[in-house]
Amino acid sequence: MATDTLVSISLGKEKQAAMDRFLAKGFPTNKWEEWKYASLKSLNDIDWNWNSSEIPANSTATSIDASLHLQSLNGKFTASGALPTGVEILEFSVFAQQNPTFIARWEKRNQILDQNSMYDLNDALTSSHQVIWVKAGVSLDKPIVHQLLADVSIASAIQSKLLIYIEKDANITWVDDLRTNASSDAILSNYVQEIWVEESAHLTFIKTQDFALKTTHIDHTFIYQQGNSQVDMFTFSINGGFVRNNLHFYVDGENVLSNLNGLYVPGNNEFIDSHTVVDHRKPNSESNELYKGVLLGNSTGVFNGKIFVRPDAQKTNAFQSCKNVLASDKATMNTKPQLEIWADDVKCSHGTTTGQLSDEALFYMRSRGISQDAAKTLLMLAFVQQVIDKVEIPDLKESISNRVVAKMEQALSA
Repeated sequence: MATDTLVSISLGKEKQAAMDRFLAKGFPTNKWEEWKYASLKSLNDIDWNWNSSEIPANSTATSIDASLHLQSLNGKFTASGALPTGVEILEFSVFAQQNPTFIARWEKRNQILDQNSMYDLNDALTSSHQVIWVKAGVSLDKPIVHQLLADVSIASAIQSKLLIYIEKDANITWVDDLRTNASSDAILSNYVQEIWVEESAHLTFIKTQDFALKTTHIDHTFIYQQGNSQVDMFTFSINGGFVRNNLHFYVDGENVLSNLNGLYVPGNNEFIDSHTVVDHRKPNSESNELYKGVLLGNSTGVFNGKIFVRPDAQKTNAFQSCKNVLASDKATMNTKPQLEIWADDVKCSHGTTTGQLSDEALFYMRSRGISQDAAKTLLMLAFVQQVIDKVEIPDLKESISNRVVAKMEQALSA
C-alpha cells in the first residue's frame, strides 16, 4: 500500500502519535459518514513520494497588488518584499515562546475533525510551520497574498500548514491563490490553516482554487473568532480533480459576525466537496452562509453544512443557503444541510435547492439572436454573480469571473 513507507519515517514523540492516528485510520473511505461521497481509498494505489523537495521552475508570484507576497512552493514557505509595519512572520516554535498566554488557549482548542485522518497526516509530516502575526490595531490598505503552488515530476504528497494570528482591532485582507500546474505528475496537496481573530478584529479571506485534473487537494481551514470580530470568507473552487474543503468557524465571543461565501464549478471528471461547520458558542452573534454551484459535464459536487448553536448561545442568528444548477444531465449534486440547536431564543434557517437552467429564459434569449451556448453561459454567470460581486478587489474579481466564464465556455463547446 502507498502508506507502507510511512511506517519507516523517523519522527519525534508527538509527530509519531499523529502518524499512528493516521495509520490506524488510513485514508478516508465512503464507509465514514463524513466522507460517504468522497472516498480517498484510491490513493492507496499510488506510490507517493512523501518528502518532495522539488521547486517548480515557473514559480512567479500572482499579479494581485499586495502589501505582502508569500509563497508555499511544494510545501516550502517563502516571503518576498518588506513586511508591512506591524506584521511579523515567525516559526511556530519562536512565536510560542513569545506568546505563552495565547499558546495556553491554542492548546485547549477542540477542533471538529470529522473523522479526518488527513489532518493527522499533516500534523505528522509538517516538521515546522510559519505564523503570520498581525499586531493590534494594524490596518492594511492592500491584501496579503499567499500563493500555494505545486509542480512535481513524480507523484508527490505535499503537506502545508500556516497559522494566522490577528490581534485586537486589526483589519486585513488575506488572499489564498492555490494552484497546480497542468503538466505536473499526480499531487496530493494536504493544507491546514488555523486563523485566530481576536477582539474587534476584521478579516476578509478570499481563497481561489485552480488545480490540475491529477490533483487531490484536501483543505482544512479553522477560524476562531472572539467578541465583536468579523470574518468575511470566500471560497472559489474553479478547477480540480478532487477537492475537499473542510471549513470550520468557532464563534467564541459575543457580537460576532461570520459570513461564509462559496462558489464551485466542477467540470468533466472533477469532484468538489464543501464541508462547513459554524459552531456558535456565545450569545448575540450572527452567521450567514451562501454557497452556489454550477456543475458541468459528468462532475460531482457535495455540500454538507452544519450549524451548531450551543446552550449558552442565546439570541443567535444563523442562516444557510446552498443553491445549485446542473448544467448537464450527467452531473450529480449531493447536499446535506444540518442544524443542531440547544438554545431556545434563536433565529436559524437552512435550505438547499438543485435544479437546471430555465427553458423559458433560454428560449427568450435565443429568440433575440443569442446562440444557445452563449445564452447558457450568461444564465450560469448570472446565477453565480451574486457571490463574485461580493469581492471588493477589482482585479481579483475580474480574474475570478474570467476563469469561471472560461470554464463554462469550455464545457459547453466540448
